[in-house]
Parts: sequence; C-alpha cells; structure tokens
Amino acid sequence: MSTLAPPIRQEFQYDLAPAAPASLQRRLPAAQRLWQQGWLRKTVLLAGLALLWELAARWQDNDLLLPTFLQTARAFFEGIATGELVEKVEVSLAVLVQGYAAGIALAFVLTALAVSTRLGRDLLETLVAMFNPLPAIALLPLAMLWLGLGNASLVFVIVHAVLWPLALGTYAGFQSVPATLRMAGRNYGLAGLPFVVQILVPAALPAIVSGLKIGWAFAWRTLIAAELVFGASSGKGGLGWYIFQNRNELYTDKVFAGLAAVILIGLAVEHLLFATLERTTVQRWGMRSNG
Repeated sequence: MSTLAPPIRQEFQYDLAPAAPASLQRRLPAAQRLWQQGWLRKTVLLAGLALLWELAARWQDNDLLLPTFLQTARAFFEGIATGELVEKVEVSLAVLVQGYAAGIALAFVLTALAVSTRLGRDLLETLVAMFNPLPAIALLPLAMLWLGLGNASLVFVIVHAVLWPLALGTYAGFQSVPATLRMAGRNYGLAGLPFVVQILVPAALPAIVSGLKIGWAFAWRTLIAAELVFGASSGKGGLGWYIFQNRNELYTDKVFAGLAAVILIGLAVEHLLFATLERTTVQRWGMRSNG
C-alpha cells in the first residue's frame, strides 16, 4: 500500500523597499498641543468646579450651610499647618493599611484554594454569594461587641469590605486565563501554589489590579463611614471622626476641609499608586492599552 506524500508548499521571499521618511506637514498650534494633555484638561475642569462652588456659596450667603471655596481652602491649610488634619489622616491610613493588607492576603488564600480544589471553589462561591451583598458597616456593631472598642473592630469591617470584591475579581481573572497557558504551566510540572503564582497571577493581573482598585475604594469609604458613626471607638479618632466632631461644633468649613482630604487621598491613590502599578505591569507587558 503506497502512502501519499503531502504537497510541498513553495515559499517566496520578497525584499520590501524601505518606507519613505515621513515629513511633518504642519505643526499643531501650541494651544492645541497643550489641550491634548490629560492633566491640563482635568485641572481646567477642577478649576471650573471650584469657581462654580465659590459663586454658589456667595449667592447662598450662609457659611453654616455652604462655606465658600476660599474658606474651605483656608480651613484645609490651617488644619495642615497646625498638624490636626495630618494627625487624623495618619490615624485613618494606619487602620486602612492593616485592614487592606489582611483583606488582600485572605482573598489570595481563598482564590488559590478555589482554583486548586473543587471544595475550595464551592466554598468561595458560597461565601461570596452570602457576604458580598452585606454592607461592611452593618457588621461594625457586632465587631465592636466581639473585638471591643478599638481599631480591631475597624480592621474587621475593612477586611470584609476588601475581601469579597477582590476575591471575586481575582477568581474571574483566573477563570479567563487561556487553556494554552494552563497547559504550558502543567507541561513544566507546575501544580498547586507554584502554578497559581507563576502562571495564573501574571496572566490574570489586569483583573487583579481592577479588584485591588475596587477593594481600595470600598475599604476607604467603609472606614470613613465607620469613623463617622462610631468614630469614638477607635480611641484617637481618624478623619471621619474629625468630620463628625466639627459638624457637631458647627465648623462647616472644617467639615468641608475633611471631605476634601478624603477626596484628595482617593485621587492620590488612584492616580499615583494604581496608575504607576498599571503602567509598570499590565501596560508595559502589553496586557492593556494605555489609550
């Protein structure tokens, strides 16, 4: 019985002519080039909002209800100069870092179990379905009953706020890893935790970073809300307690200064920490465009 030889496909190679150098026909005007800078557009928008705030406050003419932008800025810089606002920010960030780090560690353990064993997957799906819809602030009274009137109760609710959205996002990212990458990892003999760390985590990094950003936002707003409602429980009192205390004393400009600090810290974390993390990882590795 004769066997048919597969047809041989001919190969062709053409030498392409070098592309002609592009010449700049017309240089864009300076104003148009500046307007293409994202930071400048956002700065103009913020300046416009501040101007609207100033005009609305002057028209309303009641400092107790709505202080002007300049009064709020003065209260903000006075709080920084006296150290009062800085101290409150340090207290809040110290609690936040503890809860955020513990939430990340627990989310990674749960997700690693979920992708390694069927029982772990069932456990993660059940716990996420049960606790993800539950507001973290609703657990604070129980946390204070179990852990006492201290920072431990605040850390507990922050862990709850971070854990479930981060675990859900990370697990979804692991599930989207292509089968080819999984097979390549197994061909190298990887299994269990080394398989998760060396294959799944780098491949699912965009989803993990998104989960970290969502977890950070949940943790920050949960901490401020907890300090607003039960701020005295943390002993020293953080930024939320600063807002609550000044509201009771009718220092509305300081209340707005505390809110401005909350917003500025959120912007700094979003545009400095997470933007740098994305630029040096997922964008640099071509896993997400920077457009």
